[in-house]
Amino acid sequence: MRRKELDSEEMLRFLLDFCAVNTINGREGCENNGTKFLYESLKTIPYFQENPECLFLQMVEGDPLKRKNLVAFLKANPTTKKTIILSGHIDTVDTEACGPLKDLAFQPLQYTQALSKADIREEIRSELQSGEYLAGRGVADMKSGLAAQWAVMKYYALHMEKLRVNLLWIPVVDEENNANGIHQAVEYFCSLRDEKYEFLCCIDSEPTITPESKECGRIYLGTIGMVTPFVLAVGKESHVGEYFEGISAALMAFHLGIAIENNPEFTEIYMEKKYPPICCLRTMDFRKSYSVTVPNRFAMYFNYLFVRKRPGDILHLIRQLAVSSAKNALEQANTGKKAVKIRTFEELCTEYEQKSGRSHEEGLKAFIRRCPQDMDIQDCCLHFVNELCGEVQLEGPAFVIGFLPPYCPSRVNLRISEKERKVEAIAEQLIEARKEEGIDIRLSEVYEGISDLSELGFQGDDEDISLLRKNLVGLNVGTPYPLEKMQQLDIPVINIGPIGKDAHKRGERLYLPYFQDVLPGLLLDFIEKMQSDEGKS
Repeated sequence: MRRKELDSEEMLRFLLDFCAVNTINGREGCENNGTKFLYESLKTIPYFQENPECLFLQMVEGDPLKRKNLVAFLKANPTTKKTIILSGHIDTVDTEACGPLKDLAFQPLQYTQALSKADIREEIRSELQSGEYLAGRGVADMKSGLAAQWAVMKYYALHMEKLRVNLLWIPVVDEENNANGIHQAVEYFCSLRDEKYEFLCCIDSEPTITPESKECGRIYLGTIGMVTPFVLAVGKESHVGEYFEGISAALMAFHLGIAIENNPEFTEIYMEKKYPPICCLRTMDFRKSYSVTVPNRFAMYFNYLFVRKRPGDILHLIRQLAVSSAKNALEQANTGKKAVKIRTFEELCTEYEQKSGRSHEEGLKAFIRRCPQDMDIQDCCLHFVNELCGEVQLEGPAFVIGFLPPYCPSRVNLRISEKERKVEAIAEQLIEARKEEGIDIRLSEVYEGISDLSELGFQGDDEDISLLRKNLVGLNVGTPYPLEKMQQLDIPVINIGPIGKDAHKRGERLYLPYFQDVLPGLLLDFIEKMQSDEGKS
């Protein structure tokens, strides 16, 4: 149902203009161009001209790119501390997947036309030629979601008399990489909480990337977590002609990688739904050139999506698999070695500090400063672990295990607080109302794409935080990771977003009828119902 209060054509024009702004993650100036675009789109509205302190840019502390979030705060009158947060991410992935059409990827109308004539799957061609889909980088993930939120913010800014609670809009940078933008936003949320602001919920508008029919939308009550476990195998170097004099770290790592990859012991089933398996993302042997020696160090890291698993449980399972995998590798190598050492990153650091008298964190900061600028943080951290192994003279056969950035906690609706139950109840009401109009929307527990909703309240305990602080390499380096502050927040979350397909790919596209006719009304209705029975405070 299209809400007459919102101009869907204006929202589409805004999306096209927003997509024309290159906001590729990690490129100098790009994300700030997006923040500036959003700022300029609001600053002429009378409310913000009269209240300029309610519209500002928030610097991401410690960020070498000096990126900034946008903060737009609509404060209800009469005054209240009760606040609904709207958020989403400004950045996009790069356009390399778009191939020869990458120069058009930020011009959705031209890109849609060009892509429909390219060598693509017939399904994509048919959808683009139908006029119901718009293609381009960021159209689905997630500038369309921000465009809908912008329309809602503009509407309420022009009709402040309709607000009984505050609306706080924070589009953030760096979601596609290390989540530094939302981490800075968490600092702001905590400062507002200290001023006695009460957060009713946070609405994100990430796209539903659905394998189902294009007409099927989804509302999500939580978001999946992601952790990046690593293993570093330590063998014994020898010439390949004297194979049995050494121990191949590659052989050890391969055995462990096979034991971890798609292991059902990692796979979670939550609320009767089975979630994706753990999988290897990268391997490395730390060599800079060709060598005919048996590798003595070999590392790999994995992507693991989780819902309720605790970091200690994950590390414990990897340790168990490391023991059995080392046994299998040594039997295959037939070297006569039987004992294997297993070190967590915490244990390796303790050994280093005892032997050297120096802090490993200071060493890591200095090491990262020496790393090439084009080396990603994961490779920097693994090279540092490799250096520590050399510093403590860790002899093989051994494994070092731990975690790398990025880390995103899961956040689910536990139905414990009144606010959580209210968010669920309103979501069900919205879905039922659309059902009567013939619009198919379904309620899901967990958004399976990574989202910034992860950071709106850490659902672990002090033991989990301590383990992460000690075993996640690089967690305490650079932009602060506010685990303790996240633990202080308990903001119910919901994702109400557009329908899209093929995010991050060359066929990334947005289903326009849902974006224009359904999504804005869902957002307005949700806010209206959330504030309908809130008393003034």
